[in-house]
Amino acid sequence: MPELPEVETVARDLQRWVAGATIVDAAVAWERTIVHPQPPERFVVELRGARIDRVGRRAKTVLIHLADGRVLTVALRMTGALIVSPPGTAPDPYARVIFTLADGRELRYRDVRKFGRIGLWQGGGLRQRAARRKGPARLRERVGDVFARHGPEPLAAAFSSDRLRERLRGRRARLKTLLLDQSFVAGIGNIYADEALWRARLHPLRPADSLSDEEVRRLHRSIRSVLRQGVRNRGASFSDYVGADGEPGANAERLKVYRRTDEPCLRCGRPISRIVVGQRSTHFCAHCQPFGGPPDR
Repeated sequence: MPELPEVETVARDLQRWVAGATIVDAAVAWERTIVHPQPPERFVVELRGARIDRVGRRAKTVLIHLADGRVLTVALRMTGALIVSPPGTAPDPYARVIFTLADGRELRYRDVRKFGRIGLWQGGGLRQRAARRKGPARLRERVGDVFARHGPEPLAAAFSSDRLRERLRGRRARLKTLLLDQSFVAGIGNIYADEALWRARLHPLRPADSLSDEEVRRLHRSIRSVLRQGVRNRGASFSDYVGADGEPGANAERLKVYRRTDEPCLRCGRPISRIVVGQRSTHFCAHCQPFGGPPDR
């Protein structure tokens, strides 16, 4: 599944290529892709004539901000991709939604496994602090409601080591599990959780509240550095992920631990281990990331 660096890459590509473009029409080939508004025919009608103001990201979702204040959310999920196609490009059998632009180009949402979701929402609420809602579920109408349960953005200036320490306090969850929890921090998935923990020399099964102040600082630096590296290298491509130009990212070749089971650790030379945490493959170095404390040199 595309994580923060991959989604950020797509958003930056689209900002360069479609900001200012007008959507003259849309076609929905797989109706379940559209989550709001319903039915999909209404989604199409409401998009016609909309001008794209800018493109950004929240968590693992692309945000296409329209000039009238509404926001189009595109959650890529497992195999989703947003690709800008010039006029005359051959049809794509996996294009689930096609946005036709005024200049003849198409913004195609391609999704082999059909897990991705697209919504059109009223603007507002994105800057509000995420909070866990109690009581009955609230009807989602604004884009902020879509992310109401999401945690902070790990690359935001406000995400300091002190803030991370506060969020870890009193949490007994295992570090790997917590990093994958989007209500704890947004945008991190399996790849960058493994990479951050290896770089911070922290065992994935450590209880979150067992970290010293220095370990929290290391984890904070590691989270931000592996995500920034991923963005610089346009994401990690293992199967379906591509940027908006249809090209894979280059970060997979630069990963230190993810999917390197039994290969030598790039820090100590011992073999990389693999375990399953919460049904997710987890890769780490048992020597560099011991459960009980720093390794012997």
